[in-house]
Amino acid sequence: MTRYKTILLALFFFLMAFPAFSLSGNNTIDQLLHQCEHARSNSNYASLSSLSQKLKAQSRSISDKRGLGYAYFYEGLSLMFTGKGGRAEQSFDTAWNLGRETHNDSIGALVMNARGIYHALYNNNNFLAQRFFFMSLDLAESAHYESLKIRVYGNLLILSQSAIGKDGFNHAKRIYQYGLEHKDIEQEYMGVYYLALYYKQKGNYTQAQKYVRRALQLYNRHHYNDIASVYVLYSEIETQLGHLDQAYSLALKADTLAKQYSQTSLLVDVYVQLARVLHLQGDYAGSNGYARKALAASEEHSFSNRVIDCYRIIADNDIKMGNKEEAINYLLKANAGMETESRMNMSRLMNEREMLDKLQKQELQDEAKRQQIAAQHRAILMMIVVSLILLVALVAILLVLRSRNLLIKRIVRQNVQKVESQEKVRLRIAELEKQLSDETHADKLSARLPDDSERMQQLYDRICELMDKEKPYKTPQLTREKLAAMVGTNRTYLSTVIREKSGMSYQQFINSYRIGEAVRILSDRNAVDYPLKQLYADLGFTSPSTFYKLFQQSVGITPSVYRKQFIEIEEEKD
Repeated sequence: MTRYKTILLALFFFLMAFPAFSLSGNNTIDQLLHQCEHARSNSNYASLSSLSQKLKAQSRSISDKRGLGYAYFYEGLSLMFTGKGGRAEQSFDTAWNLGRETHNDSIGALVMNARGIYHALYNNNNFLAQRFFFMSLDLAESAHYESLKIRVYGNLLILSQSAIGKDGFNHAKRIYQYGLEHKDIEQEYMGVYYLALYYKQKGNYTQAQKYVRRALQLYNRHHYNDIASVYVLYSEIETQLGHLDQAYSLALKADTLAKQYSQTSLLVDVYVQLARVLHLQGDYAGSNGYARKALAASEEHSFSNRVIDCYRIIADNDIKMGNKEEAINYLLKANAGMETESRMNMSRLMNEREMLDKLQKQELQDEAKRQQIAAQHRAILMMIVVSLILLVALVAILLVLRSRNLLIKRIVRQNVQKVESQEKVRLRIAELEKQLSDETHADKLSARLPDDSERMQQLYDRICELMDKEKPYKTPQLTREKLAAMVGTNRTYLSTVIREKSGMSYQQFINSYRIGEAVRILSDRNAVDYPLKQLYADLGFTSPSTFYKLFQQSVGITPSVYRKQFIEIEEEKD
């Protein structure tokens, strides 16, 4: 999903529609709003920035807070899609406050939708993005803003990673048909783009080509600046078909268009696609050049969702070029990034589960309240009302249970994938280290003594290597003194290094390895008969209650529930 997120989120700019404004003469508020909308629909961010300033000045001159709210909203959009996320947030905050002050739910709905895009694009935070999209839906419903609602559903669809399922296909068709019926070119364009993406992810590249070419036909008929994203998707389709020269040409076209139209948010994806195509063509140095450009752009604009992809591409290129030490370095960075992303995703999954529980509970309470009011007016229907309340309660409970079960399975699948990915990285690192150990590295000798920071890093690396290879954490009551002796230091310096480098106390550090090993064992289909009563002792825990408590705090579910869900997932695979 992350590989399309930035492209799709840039296209989400088309997902925000605005009420129709009547023209009332030059330099009026409505005239400027109309001009801003035209610039937005063409993704002309430079023009949108200039027009939003004029709209702001005009609105202030006549004390029109509604126009001022839209002005700050437009300003925020132009900033967000040109890589100025911090300033965009400030503009959105001001637009939101003005929308609340004027009781304008349309402004509020648009701001919440934009904030959802912001958190997915800049922070890679699906949970917050989803929260803002739901808030946008509520406000759009209050404002009877139907055209925005269908677009926000599209945002949620992509965000929920269900674009390749039946719902994704049906929703793409629904958007496409809506565009045709209402003569809405943006909706028609988004519909064909979703269909192209759907077929591309399903592996039906012929159909994907058909719809992406349809998107280009729409561009030729109704020009808009946000066309680079279509060329990126087209390049990815051609890459899958093995048409590398065509894929490279399309990616270069995307690069040119993204720069021409100041599509800053798309440049990272363009560079990553160019890096992938060049790697497949055997131009590893050129591939690394674009991968590093993508890293630089991600850092410059605080885009975090493609960094791991860049690390992997650079590592693969360095392996091909024989730069084994550099490859190990970037593989370690990728592994650390996956670990961080896994922890963040776990936290979001837990938050999502809590949010779903609250939503279901609130729905149940609201429904019960409505039924109670009806019962007061129609006493004769009391039995029916009671029956309906019980039915709603039963349905709500079933939905909550189903939602929890799905979320628990996602937790297990994510941990299994993390274990598999980390094992692959470890094997590649071990292979490269073995090759390096057989070679002569006399030029690496240096008379320079390492400074304190380097000594701490070297000791921390020795500790981690010891934990990974010899697994001393399995020893009950592994004291600081024992571990310090193993790595050749004292207990005080050992604790200082662990806290400085990992951010954890000594005991937290040891327990993190124990829980990680527990997850690995519980994710092994050959170890499904491993007794849990034996597992906690084999991992160095002195009591099962401590093991269960720490496992649930770290993973989000108990070991027994984890094993049960893992077995069900494996049976589904079989």
